[in-house]
Amino acid sequence: MFAAGAVAQSKTQSYKGLELTVSSLERATNVSLTDCPPGANIVRGVIRPGDTNEFASVKVDFKVTSEFKPGTALAKPVLTDDAGKTYNTAQSFADIGSAQTFSCTFAFRIPKGAKLKRFSIETATIDLGDMGH
Repeated sequence: MFAAGAVAQSKTQSYKGLELTVSSLERATNVSLTDCPPGANIVRGVIRPGDTNEFASVKVDFKVTSEFKPGTALAKPVLTDDAGKTYNTAQSFADIGSAQTFSCTFAFRIPKGAKLKRFSIETATIDLGDMGH
């Protein structure tokens, strides 16, 4: 597995009673596609040798605040590159609220070497800055 990660964390953003922070961005050819928070789904994503794509795995740390309402529908995250092209993830949110804090890693299939600009969940947008290299 190839992985290149970033150490710096992003600024915290609020979204529907959740505080979220991007803690890392890694590129890989083999990733977990578990839902968020991780549960029983154990599906993996694999890039075949010679493919012109790779996975960008964005680790997001969540904190559930008192403003969060259980059962709230949450949109799937989106990743945007420097050219403005957006990438979707197959992963979605599951039972949130059972833990005060949790981390999830969202995988996006992107062209190899794409410069990534931001991670978004509807109105919460996090600039990936130097992480997006």
